[in-house]
Order: sequence, then C-alpha cells, then structure tokens
Amino acid sequence: MSTVAVVGAGAAGMMAAIEASKRHRVILLDGNDKCGKKLLLTGNGRCNYWNSDITPDKYNADSEEALERIISEENLSETLNRLEKIGLYPKIKNGYFYPYSNQATSVRELFDRKISACRIGFRTGWKVQSIAKDRDGFSIVSADGKTVRCDKVIIACGSKAYEKTGSDGSGYALAKALGHHINRPLPALTGLISEGKFLKDWEKIRCDAHVTLYGNGKEISSDTGEIQLTAKGVSGICVFNVSGPASRLLEKGEKVELSINFMPHLEEGFYGWFDARSKALPDMTLEEALESIFSYKLLFVLLKRAKTERNARWSDLKEAQRKALCEAIEQFTIPVLGTESYDKAQVCTGGVPLKEISPDTMESAVVPGVYFAGEVLDADGRCGGFNLAFAFTTGYIAGKSV
Repeated sequence: MSTVAVVGAGAAGMMAAIEASKRHRVILLDGNDKCGKKLLLTGNGRCNYWNSDITPDKYNADSEEALERIISEENLSETLNRLEKIGLYPKIKNGYFYPYSNQATSVRELFDRKISACRIGFRTGWKVQSIAKDRDGFSIVSADGKTVRCDKVIIACGSKAYEKTGSDGSGYALAKALGHHINRPLPALTGLISEGKFLKDWEKIRCDAHVTLYGNGKEISSDTGEIQLTAKGVSGICVFNVSGPASRLLEKGEKVELSINFMPHLEEGFYGWFDARSKALPDMTLEEALESIFSYKLLFVLLKRAKTERNARWSDLKEAQRKALCEAIEQFTIPVLGTESYDKAQVCTGGVPLKEISPDTMESAVVPGVYFAGEVLDADGRCGGFNLAFAFTTGYIAGKSV
C-alpha cells in the first residue's frame, strides 16, 4: 500500500485525507493542535459550508476553463454526497448551507471522528519546511527537522488569510520551490480603505446599499446588500464581494473608486420618487422628509456632500442642486486606497495558477505526484459558502485521484 501525505488539515486537507484513505495509507500534517481550526470562524461561528447556487461566475480565477471543470455538476454532487456521509445534516436558508446545529464545532467534530475512524495518521504541531522529490517518492521535512517519506503528496495548507488560524502562506513557498509560479496572493472578502473628512461622521452606520467598483473609470464589479460605514472606509458582505477585484486593481496601480447607491430599491430613481414625496409633503424640509429614511449621521453626510442646507425644501432647490442631492444619495463615490490586512481577510485572491494543475485530478502539471486543493489555489469566491465548497470539492477530487 502506498503512502500519501496531506499537508494542511483544513477543509480541503481533511476531505482529501478521508477520500485518499480508501486506497492508501494517509499521513495528515498540520501546524495546529487540532484539525479544521479555520472552520470555527466561518459563517460567524455557524459554518456556512455550501451554497445551492455554485456557478463559475461566483469566483475569480486565473482559468475559467479549469474552474468550470473543477466545479462541474458531477463533482459538486459527489462532494456534497461525501459531506452527508461524513454526517453533515444541513439547514438551508436562502441557498446557504449550515449544519443544522448552527455550530461550526459540529462540523469539525464530525471530521475529527471520521479522520480517526479512517485510521489516518494525524500529526499535529507539524510545520512543513520543505518538500523534495527523488526517484523513490517525496521527503517532507518539518521546521524542527522531522522527516516523513511518502509516495505522493497533497498540498492543502491554505492561503495567507486569517494567519492566526495557521494560514501563513507557507503553501505558496512550497509550491514555488517545486517549480510552480505563484500569482501574488492579495486580501479578498475584506473591507475597503478610503479617505475623507466624512468618514468620522458616518462611522458605525449600517444600511442597505448597492456598491459598484470602478478601475480607471471602468465598471468592474457590483453587489447589493448591507453595508457598514467605518472610520476607515466601508465594509459588509456586498463590499467583501468586490474587494478581491479591488485588490488586483490596486496592485496594478489603477485608480480605484467605489460608488454607493443608498436607495437601490427605487426602480424609478431617487429624483422622481422624492419629487412625488415632496409634493405630497410640501411643508417638510429636506431633513424632515429624509429623517425616517436615513440615520441622522448619514443624512448630514449626504446633505453636506450635496452642499445643501437641511432646512431647505425640495421646491426651493434649483435643478443643479436637486441633481447634486440625487448624486450624493445614488452615486456617493469614494476613492479606494487599499484593503484591510490579510489578518482581516476571509480569503486571498491569487495563489497557485489553475493553469498549472489538471482540473480533473488536481495533480500538478509541473511535478507529477504532487496535488493541490483549497485556498492555496488561485480561485476565490463570493461570501456565502462558495469558498468552503471549493475547498471541499478540490479536496475530494485530489483525494480520489491521488
């Protein structure tokens, strides 16, 4: 029986190890003292592990063709089936899959028990320093000089996001030493940093909005949802979903801006809606007509941006002033100067190019016998279980193919 070493005991590594153990002796190596540490942070501690709407357009990747083959309907169905056989019973809300217990610890414990039941040799506190290939297989050396010999190896040690969980980017160094290129990893699913005197005035406000990301004046990405206004810029799920593209644009040195529509539900636009509202409420000032719509802090920021007095009435405004108010509410544009750090990013954009692996097996096209799975690859998805689904799926493919 051949030996397979899996580097990294996160979602991808655990799935790969369990699947590979059906045919091989498996050694699972991780620097932490337990498996699945990062799982505990996902879904605000509830572990949003899957989504009912997984399609290629929910991801950023260096190869759309490879991505389509990885997240094929067959692979997704088989992976979800494996999760159910491990013991996961889902609670599905708006297409988001959670364990029915609503506890991420439930997911980790299920995997932990399955790893033990499959007689997988799980070695904790094992920080991999190097992987070398020779004619007899591979030698994996730890930071403290221990060595493991194996016939094949699966690298599934994550990205640089959430370093406190053990994701320190070491997988990139291991892949590069084996001859792979690395598309520079950058923070994704994180907040955006801006500048302006208004930031301190709108801090701690939450509201619904539609955000549109621009690079050198060209629309790049957009999303709708709850936005969090901060003293540093903007955050919230809809902002997270455009942060990966923002990171890449900033890396290229492009001018990056974010436009915010604070009333995205108005199909006819703010002008027509507010004109009708003001005619129905002719005695109300702008402040009075808008105070039940925006929090006071945000309202004053919007009026200040429009250079409009709060005691003025809509009927008193000139056309240019009306348009300025509409623009402040529907196209509040801010410069994007950066993103939050890796430590505050849920995932990274970048990594081992999908073009350098076989999407049908996850085997390296550079070094036969080496496989990749999970966040170490250059593929990042939106919020909502897409990244864990990719990790589980690539782990499944690597584990069954090794």
